Amino acid sequence: MAWILAAYCALLLGIALFSLKYNDSFENFLVAGRRQPRFLIIASMLASTIGGGITIGTVSKAYAMGFAAFWFVAAGSLAHFLQGGLLSKKVRQSEALTLPDLAGKLGGGATRRLVALIIVLTWTGIAAGQFLAASKIITTMTGMSHTWAVFAAALFLLVYTLIGGQKSVLRTDFFQFGVLAIALLGTLAWLYLAKTPAPGSVKIELFSAKFGPLDLAYYLVVVAGSYFICPMMFGRILSSDTPANARRSSFTSGFGMLIFAFAVTFIGLWARATGFEAGKLDPLNAIIRNVLPGWLGVVMLLGVLAAILSTADTVLLTAAGVLENDLLGGKSLSRVRVWIGIVAVIGAIVALYKTDIVDLLLQTYQGYTSGIVPALLIAILAIGKRKLEPRLLFAAILGGYLFGFGGNFIPDPTWQKLAAFAGLAFSALLALLAWNRGTRASDPSPA
Repeated sequence: MAWILAAYCALLLGIALFSLKYNDSFENFLVAGRRQPRFLIIASMLASTIGGGITIGTVSKAYAMGFAAFWFVAAGSLAHFLQGGLLSKKVRQSEALTLPDLAGKLGGGATRRLVALIIVLTWTGIAAGQFLAASKIITTMTGMSHTWAVFAAALFLLVYTLIGGQKSVLRTDFFQFGVLAIALLGTLAWLYLAKTPAPGSVKIELFSAKFGPLDLAYYLVVVAGSYFICPMMFGRILSSDTPANARRSSFTSGFGMLIFAFAVTFIGLWARATGFEAGKLDPLNAIIRNVLPGWLGVVMLLGVLAAILSTADTVLLTAAGVLENDLLGGKSLSRVRVWIGIVAVIGAIVALYKTDIVDLLLQTYQGYTSGIVPALLIAILAIGKRKLEPRLLFAAILGGYLFGFGGNFIPDPTWQKLAAFAGLAFSALLALLAWNRGTRASDPSPA
């Protein structure tokens, strides 16, 4: 199967090379000229959100704890619906280049740099999660060791992202979304039709010994928040040709994520219901290797790889673009490419020492969501009405982030989640105070 992997990667590099001519400006590299059609935006939103954590990670969680794993993906679906209803149109109308750029328009330069720093740190962790997921697929297809598979994944994604920029990411995301959809839905149908579990063995239980009401609240708030106000999704929105299409894209991608939430969860439930033994592999790779017919196994491997690659390239581009544009205040394409390389190297090193994809992603999301999401939600909703007091908005983001990120170091999982909720509450309350202490939109900015 190594030659199939090589051919697939060569195809993606070809698309990236074809898109190289569009990278004639910093803006084109980051937001593809702001004139991309709706079908590309929708496909890219889905391909970028359904990455390694949602495929390999969710199947593993469903295998271990049952139907409750559904909420890891479904939370993102609900977030996209809310995004379409509340934010997408305003974000596109802002003409910002990045999420921190938008934050700067709402809260000043200090807020812009703080949001940029948090995103760079967070998205480096997410890159590590994608490299880890990709290494599992590469190992299954080639027999390569984990260490070399991580470096191979990081190297390919580094080269591919350096060449193409946002234009090639959008184009390959459309192609990769198709591969992923065929793979997941085909695998789901084959498992339940050709290897049907015993009646009653597939159980749909909202709560279990491993998943209680606090866990559900955590998924619906912390995980969903990372999709709701997300630099990757905002990058797609800002690349859209019109504000109306940006809004429609968020709604449509929400429906798509809901379908995928059921698909990946029920693949894991099939393994749980049949008593399938995964051995040393994660359940999805074990199913691909030991259960699916050869042709479908190859399609599924390519589908999962497509999901991972389409997320990872967007993660690298997002982190590097934010680092250059918002943290350093530059517009250099050559430096953006350097930052892509640095983020890839750090992410690969983290991936060598982590094994649980979903846990890595949750730890990464927690500080980001707790600090940024409540404060920026209130600031965006205030557009045209109030200009928030910038120092209080800054404090809301920083304090919420410290609560949420600090919770990762608490040994007890319950207190970890409570720390995240404390950060969310702190950020929201201080942002509301910033609203109260701010000025009307037409008034001069507060000192």
